[in-house]
Formats: sequence, C-alpha cells, structure tokens
Amino acid sequence: MGESTEPLWRQSANYLLHFAFELRGEIEISLAALGIGLADHEALINLKSHGGALRMTDIADKLVLSRGGTTKLVDRLEGAGYVARRASKEDRRVIMVGITDEGMDLVARSRRVLDEILQERWASRIDEADAAMVIELLQRVGYRE
Repeated sequence: MGESTEPLWRQSANYLLHFAFELRGEIEISLAALGIGLADHEALINLKSHGGALRMTDIADKLVLSRGGTTKLVDRLEGAGYVARRASKEDRRVIMVGITDEGMDLVARSRRVLDEILQERWASRIDEADAAMVIELLQRVGYRE
C-alpha cells in the first residue's frame, strides 16, 4: 500500500471512494452515448425489478434523491417516453411511475453497457470468494440494497 502514515481504515475507505468515483465517471460517459445518466439507468432498473411500477417516493428512497430531484428525473424519463405516470389503483392520490416498452428496451441496452464496464473493471479481476468478501464487508459497514 505504500509508505503512508494514514491508518489503514482511512486508506481502505479512500481507495473505495476513489474507485467508486472513477467507475461512476466511466459509466456516466458510456451511458451518455445512450442519452441517459446513471440515475436514469438506476431508476429504470428499479422500476423493472419491482414489477414495472413504483411510487415516486419509492424511487426517491431507492436512489437517495430529494423529491424535487426525483420529479425532475421522472419528468426527463417521461418526456423521452421511457416511463409513464398514472394514479395508483389502490389510492388515486398516489402517483405511480411505470416503465414503458421503450424504457424496457433502454434498460436492456444500458445493462449491457454497464455489464461490459463492470466485467472489465471488476469481474475479470476478482474471483467469487473476493466478491463474497466485498459484499460481507460492505454489509458490515451498513450497506443495504
């Protein structure tokens, strides 16, 4: 790790942060070619994996966005035809956001872009035991999906 006088806990946290920032930048550049950002991709992935629709508040919580930020994101995705808003069947006061067929197509393309980067930068360099250890460590410090 070098001749640092920093404690190992700080060095390891800094390595993690720097890797995450670098990886995020690479992903953002690649997704921009599809006309979306990482938050757009994550919103669409969450919609797809939760039966195709979520409440606005659920999207905000999953992406750790403000309500205003979530509204702007959904407005952008809706304008592009990737999502559609509708009233909840259970409570018409609740607005649901549903992924469209165009959004599903975009998720398939964006997932391939993301997987290509993650395969190159991550999966090709660590084995299953390493991956399990990373998951365990992140869960230990409080990360939850």
